[in-house]
Amino acid sequence: MADPICVTDGLIRIRPASGSAARGTGALVVNDQIVGGVDYRPQTSGTGTADVLIRYWLQCSDRQADLGVRAVQLVMHHLAARTSYVTAALRPRRGGAASLAVAAATGFTRRPGDSARLLTRPVPPLTYSDGIVTIRRQRADDIDAHLEAIDTEQIRWLWLPGDGEQWAAMTPDQQRAHNLSHLRASHDSFGTGPKWTFSVDGQNAQYIAYIDCDLANAHVPVGEANISYTCHPAHRGRGYVSRAVRLVERFLHDHTGATAAHIIVDAENTASLRVTRAVGAMPTDRWHDEYGRTMIRHVLRLRNSGPARIPDG
Repeated sequence: MADPICVTDGLIRIRPASGSAARGTGALVVNDQIVGGVDYRPQTSGTGTADVLIRYWLQCSDRQADLGVRAVQLVMHHLAARTSYVTAALRPRRGGAASLAVAAATGFTRRPGDSARLLTRPVPPLTYSDGIVTIRRQRADDIDAHLEAIDTEQIRWLWLPGDGEQWAAMTPDQQRAHNLSHLRASHDSFGTGPKWTFSVDGQNAQYIAYIDCDLANAHVPVGEANISYTCHPAHRGRGYVSRAVRLVERFLHDHTGATAAHIIVDAENTASLRVTRAVGAMPTDRWHDEYGRTMIRHVLRLRNSGPARIPDG
């Protein structure tokens, strides 16, 4: 039986549909208004090789492609996090340009032997690796390495002013309990968004860095991603964070409808500025924040959200 859909990317939210007996059915909500719906159900015989068929419908006409992409991507994330399905399918409406654009933008393709209108795509993974580093869901057993990674550099660049003093005032047991609660909360919220946190593992070590992508960050446009990161002191200067950023780009592309990722860096943080250059993030603007720091926004393009041709399998 399908799990209830409850997931958001900061701009749209899918919640269980009121009064629906189908647990795979969800209402699509924007600004607290229902603008459509989604559902998924197992394939029946004669419909191809996909495991699950996704459907969506929208009441508005001016944002069909954008909202459709976001809805489909969030269902794909839900399938990855909450189900065992390995392949999903869409049937774009006959002659529907917006429906075809959504299918193309979300990576659905036609495979030999399938119906002409049946387009399929693998359910995306939750763990990504480039052979050197791996990003994966945080776990409670990360706690020791997580605590070891907290040093003056992390506090200076990743934490807000004043947080370091609060941290120093805690006992070691309080610090451990506080961060263990954080790790468990991050693990449990991984299926719902709009913020996804990852531990970064190396080839021979667990938790060499931390990285997150937040699609409800106040400093970026709603529905786009803010990427933050920090590296364990024992593993700095080896390019691991740059690799992790590229893997988070893949996660965002596969699981969300975000079209851009933002990396906001203190102008004095030379190590983080090296990461932005390594991943090709373009500086776009700078400002002084409420603490007097000079911040620089860097932007990565994630997805071409315009119309695209449906490629053959």
